[in-house]
Amino acid sequence: MSPVDELPAVKCGQWFYAGLTTCPVRIVRHHTLYGTHDPEDPPELADDQEAECYYIRYHLPRLESPWLDGGTAWSLREAVFLAERKLGPVVSWDD
Repeated sequence: MSPVDELPAVKCGQWFYAGLTTCPVRIVRHHTLYGTHDPEDPPELADDQEAECYYIRYHLPRLESPWLDGGTAWSLREAVFLAERKLGPVVSWDD
């Protein structure tokens, strides 16, 4: 399990896999933007950076594995946009 998966969600909801099956989606805020750790990448991409960012995490149906990575954003608004773009047009967010 990733340390990001243990953080409390700042936004939760459900998305509809294949338009039929509801699956959870969550956005968490973190103080570290993880780098790629690829030695061929430039340092600004390869190295971890201290910065407030938002991670999108989601599940697929009948998948008991850890949360899947849906991307990273600099703001909550951008994270919501990215989640909706990745998971389809119908994401139902909890208030």
